[in-house]
Amino acid sequence: MTEPQHEAHERASWAELFFDLVLVFAVTQAAHLPVSHPGWGAVGETVLLLGIMWWSWVGTTLSVHGVEDSNTQRIFLFACGLCMFAMAITATYAFTGHQQPLIFALAHLALRLLLWRQMWSKRAFSNAGAFATALNPFAVTTVSAVLLVIAALVPEGGVRIGLWLAAVALAFGGPTLLARRMRTVQFGATHLPERFATFIIIALGEMVASVGSQAADGHLGAVSWLAVVLTFLLGCGLWWLYFAYGFSAVEHSLRTNQVRGAVVREVLSYGHMLLVVGLVLVAVGARAVVAHPVEIVHGVDGYLVPLGATLFVGAFVFTRWRMFGAPTAGRTAMTLVLAALTALSPLLPPIVTMALVLAILVGLNGFEYWSVTTNRPLRLVRLPARS
Repeated sequence: MTEPQHEAHERASWAELFFDLVLVFAVTQAAHLPVSHPGWGAVGETVLLLGIMWWSWVGTTLSVHGVEDSNTQRIFLFACGLCMFAMAITATYAFTGHQQPLIFALAHLALRLLLWRQMWSKRAFSNAGAFATALNPFAVTTVSAVLLVIAALVPEGGVRIGLWLAAVALAFGGPTLLARRMRTVQFGATHLPERFATFIIIALGEMVASVGSQAADGHLGAVSWLAVVLTFLLGCGLWWLYFAYGFSAVEHSLRTNQVRGAVVREVLSYGHMLLVVGLVLVAVGARAVVAHPVEIVHGVDGYLVPLGATLFVGAFVFTRWRMFGAPTAGRTAMTLVLAALTALSPLLPPIVTMALVLAILVGLNGFEYWSVTTNRPLRLVRLPARS
């Protein structure tokens, strides 16, 4: 597939950036759940919330990709933003009671109907006949939205969580099940990488905002202040991993891949979801470290910083494999090291765990910088070829 002759707009419009502001609030709300209700159950609910919000954002981003910025598009984005705003407000209570979960589910269904109608009208893609057929990923996610409405109407417990799991799995599975139909869709190589990178910035900002707001509310001791500094440096290390080398690789892959839909599906949609979940877990864990930097924690909080970092670095292993057929040995090895540290983290003071995670990221970034500046090829790990 060749480069499209013209992308309707190569950079994010101001209306898209306004829509992203709602996402800032939504991510904050989702991240608050395990803070107010510590435990693995709350972490799982946070991941489900992020999955629904993330897929809603992906759908909105794709629906305006390749469309000229106009009043019609702006009004559409504002309508989507209102739906997302209602979802964000009710997010922390999306699994308890009936009224709030129902508002969340109906707002999500309204958003999905807006996106389905947008794609059905073919306004979003002049060359996307695959999206305008009766069975497409936007139709599938509308069905998943109906499942969430049903979940809100049943009593709390296993059935509700099961319906949530089914809805998220159906939404994420749609593009894979219909992958053959998407092969003919052309995607621009500039607008989409920028949009997905914006979401990474939003998730990184949640780390700074979460820890900063907690630090501003109380009188911190010297060790807690050290934890604040380590959190900021940790954010810098995670930023460097993505924006110094990862972002350019995504752009290159999208420009050169013969089937761009595969990159959009696997690298941007699925791979970046792992990145976002990892960043949110680090943010929640860092907040706990600042609150209790030296007390050994045996609950979920003791795992979150290294677990989030493991998911974040491991996401690059997956995305590079899907883009180029082989991840780098450095990021693969550091993913395993971080996973081992996650298992050991309940035995260590939280600030020590955070310092070790930071040291691993600094070492990885330093090694990659040295390899690039000295023109040394990065060693690769040969995995089974992509299908």
